[in-house]
Parts: sequence; C-alpha cells; structure tokens
Amino acid sequence: MIKVVIPGGSRPEILEVITKAKQLYKDVVSFFVFDTEENIDSNDVWIYEQCETEEDSVKRAVEMAATGDAQILMKGMVQTRTVLKELLQKEHDLRNQSVLSHVALVDLPGNNRQLLLTDAAMNITPTTEQLKQIADNAIDVAHRIGITKPKVAMISSAETFNPKMPSSVLASEVVSLFKGSENTLVAGPISFDLATSKEAAEHKGYDGVIHGDADILVVPTIDVGNVLYKAFSVIGNAVIGGTIVGAKVPIVLTSRSDSPESKLYALDFAVRQVRNI
Repeated sequence: MIKVVIPGGSRPEILEVITKAKQLYKDVVSFFVFDTEENIDSNDVWIYEQCETEEDSVKRAVEMAATGDAQILMKGMVQTRTVLKELLQKEHDLRNQSVLSHVALVDLPGNNRQLLLTDAAMNITPTTEQLKQIADNAIDVAHRIGITKPKVAMISSAETFNPKMPSSVLASEVVSLFKGSENTLVAGPISFDLATSKEAAEHKGYDGVIHGDADILVVPTIDVGNVLYKAFSVIGNAVIGGTIVGAKVPIVLTSRSDSPESKLYALDFAVRQVRNI
C-alpha cells in the first residue's frame, strides 16, 4: 500500500483529485490529510487529522514520511516554503541528495512519448556540480518510471560549443562529468529543436547521439525551464505534472491554477516513482 500525506488537503479541489485517484488506484494507494479546516470528506476518501496551525499540519505530514509511514508527500493549500523548511529539518533525515530539484513529466498532444524537464522551479542558476546533480536526480526518476537508458539533453541555444556563451560552457562541463556512464547517455550543448524533433535534426543534417529523441531536457537556468514549462502548458496544451526530488520521498506540488487533470497527473507521476520500490 502506497500512503500519500497531504498537508492542507481538506479543500474541494484536492477532494476532487483524491476521489478520482481512489477510483483509479483502488486499494493500491491510501491518503492521509492534515489541515486546520474542517474535514470536508463525507465518503471516507481519506483519513483525516485536524491541526492547530498550517505549520503543525506540515510537520505531521513530514513526520509520517520521515518514519517511513508515507511514501509520497503531496502539497495541499499550504505554502511551498513551509513544506520545504520542515522537510529539510535535520531531525527528519529526509534529504538523500546534495541538491533538491524539480522534475516535470510533460505529455504533449501528438507526441508519442513523454519528456522529463528539469529544473523549472527550484534551482535558479546552478553551478556545474549542481547541474550534474540535477541531471542525476532526473536520471534516477527516469529509471524509476521505466526508462532504462535515458537520453539526456543539456540544453543551450545552439549545438556548437561557444566559449562565450555560459549555457554552452555549462552544458559541455556537465557532459564531461558523465563520461563513462553506462546507464544513461548525456549530450550537449544541444538546442531544443534538435533535442526534441527528428525532423529538425534531419533538416539541419545533425548527426549527434541525440537526434530529436531526448528523454530528459536539462536547462541551464530556472528562467529557461520556467518559460519552457509554461510554453508547453499554455501554447502546446500539454499535460504537465511535477515533483520535487532528491529527498527520500517525492513531493508533489500543486497550485490553485492547476486543473484537476494536471493535479492527478502529478500524483500519478509520483506513484510511478515509488510503485516498484
């Protein structure tokens, strides 16, 4: 049984998602909600505990994750910073990587495969070592969801190395750190079109190891990632779900603006990460 804890979860938009999730997963997943609000669940969709403050609700959820009683933490209507602050308390011992990062699963209409995008939400201007860890985090997620040897594209504006372009230098340095890796293929610098479109790669005569078939897009800065994330969603009509990784449990982030479909997609992404552990 996979247990999901949700601080700030006793809200109509969360109840809608969890009700659908219960129908989808049957007896595979159970839900524990902590909130300062009254319990709005009248159909035993979740197990509920009322708390005095938002901080208390977050602490109770994180404690369950820390003791191994929960495998996924899903943020309800609480502040992200409150969740991360509690999660990183040394007493919980939940951090298992040097860098926490955001990994989004992108499902584009008309595309016959899913993409992982990182990092669009956590790390602003990562160093070479930090970006290497961000890529490692995404590779670990890829393995967990069934991509055995993911192709990782270190995104820049062009595929030719330019020592005057920071993203090009960063991509090249990270690629050098992956030399000899057997469970992944990392290439860069590479432009977005060559990483994602075989037609573009063929049109440009590009013969790199990634030929429009990248599984993971690693961006150099949060600005690039955030723009891509929103472009996928708003213009590309993609369904996107993201989790924070690098801790012992994936953290599902939701916001009021997310559709129920996107919230459920994000939860399913997290379930896929832990289902075979």
